[in-house]
Amino acid sequence: MLKFLFILTAVCFCSFAYAQTDTLTFSKEEIRLLDSMFKNDEFIKLMMKKDKNYLDISIGIGNRVFSAHNNAANATGVNKQLIYTPAINYRLKSGLSFGITGFITGDSTGKPEVYQTGINAGYDYYGKAVTAGIAYTRYLRDGNKYNSKSLYQNDFFGYIKKAKGVIQPGLYLGYASGTYKESRYATFIKTFRLPSGRDTTIVISGYDSTDNKTSYLSTTASMEHDFVFYKLFSKDDRLDFTPSLLVNFGSDKLTQVHTNRIFDRPALSDRKKSDLTNKFQVQSVAAFFNFTYMFKKFFLQPNLYVDYYLPETSEERVSVIFSLTTGFSF
Repeated sequence: MLKFLFILTAVCFCSFAYAQTDTLTFSKEEIRLLDSMFKNDEFIKLMMKKDKNYLDISIGIGNRVFSAHNNAANATGVNKQLIYTPAINYRLKSGLSFGITGFITGDSTGKPEVYQTGINAGYDYYGKAVTAGIAYTRYLRDGNKYNSKSLYQNDFFGYIKKAKGVIQPGLYLGYASGTYKESRYATFIKTFRLPSGRDTTIVISGYDSTDNKTSYLSTTASMEHDFVFYKLFSKDDRLDFTPSLLVNFGSDKLTQVHTNRIFDRPALSDRKKSDLTNKFQVQSVAAFFNFTYMFKKFFLQPNLYVDYYLPETSEERVSVIFSLTTGFSF
């Protein structure tokens, strides 16, 4: 190897030395070995590699529900259902990308169904100082079905972060909005004043149907570091590991309109429509562990996101989101 490094150095020197007039020649064996080095040396192949377009075909499994990008939004509705996500994405060397993802889970009888389909487009910029990107996903589903797993139809997401360094700070911004129908068993307690002056209380229970309009805005500050490992099991594999610490800020709004005729009665008319709003505030702290293992065209991506909700709540404070995606990149 030292011999060929000397040969390369001599070539470069001869190219830029104006006083040099002799012609440098190589034997056939030296030329053959030099060609072999350029073809097989991993560092030289990396230096000579040009940007290209990529087609990714993958299948994933996890428990995320609402968004393909925004875990802060997913943490607001994590459940125990497994969700399968077959996807096809095409990434151009210019940074543009577009694709389609199916979201499959079991219905009320356990039969697999596609509860929404995401059509996405985005752009990523990889600079020496920062990396940044934006993405938009349009979720398609049957709007006439009662489907509380598909809250949003419009999902915007953007990020910017430091490209290098021991600590890489970043900022993420997300906004999602949509409408959905929901049906659940509910119980209402209502107190009436009788003509006699006495109060009486009645209990109204049954399945309650609502038309809902919702929106969610989130901002996330992060600190992360990239670890890269080469040649773990083969000369052609690579592992990227990125742990992150995050602080999530957010606000949300939900408007509910009850569709049951019982809410048209004067006694319950004040309950027919309700607006629930949470002001913009610190919502949670989280840790995110992102792994990507690559072997030639094959990739495997296990991810784990743990979120701790900070404001007062009667619900579970800790949300755990996991996913495992595997596929091929051509």
